[in-house]
Amino acid sequence: MNPEEVRDLLPLYALGALSPKERSRVEEALKRYPELWTEAAVLMEAAAHLAQPVTPTPLPHGLEAKVMARIHLLRRPSIGAWAVRVAAAFLLLALSYGVLWGGGWLWALREPTTQVLALASPQGEVVGRVILREDRSALVLLSQRPPKGRVFQAWGLNRGEPLPLATFRLPLKSLRLPPEALAVAVSLEPPGGSHKPTTLFGLPR
Repeated sequence: MNPEEVRDLLPLYALGALSPKERSRVEEALKRYPELWTEAAVLMEAAAHLAQPVTPTPLPHGLEAKVMARIHLLRRPSIGAWAVRVAAAFLLLALSYGVLWGGGWLWALREPTTQVLALASPQGEVVGRVILREDRSALVLLSQRPPKGRVFQAWGLNRGEPLPLATFRLPLKSLRLPPEALAVAVSLEPPGGSHKPTTLFGLPR
């Protein structure tokens, strides 16, 4: 494996989600590329605290940009590729925000009933994905944070008016769709949210 292939597997390695064969390959590669051990150690420390309350701490310089760049580059992912990106995002947020809801979404990606749906801007650019489980819970994973002074707001889409759901500031948000909602959209809103979408950010396609 080359260094970038190793980096792509480090989040799953840290979570203990690799097969014994894959784990062995990563460990052999880390011996060949000792410069990757720092990044591996940071991710493993975050993974160890996923289920515990942690105090927000500054990220190592450049780590957030590296993780988010890998999320941004993904266009037509396989389920396995999305597992890597979701794991990376979980670990990033665990480091910086103390996220408590661990790896349940990672394992949901292995279920055949789980859907991974694209969100596109009004101009047609892919700006995120929605992971939708059979129980109507959803994880929204976006390519960026909202502009200053704005928040994201999720909307449940049905055959009538959009249903206002939660507002959020981070590029990850878990929520539960009401029974009548068939899909999820995201808009940019003033803090506190709106009753109707004002600036569309991502629509299902």
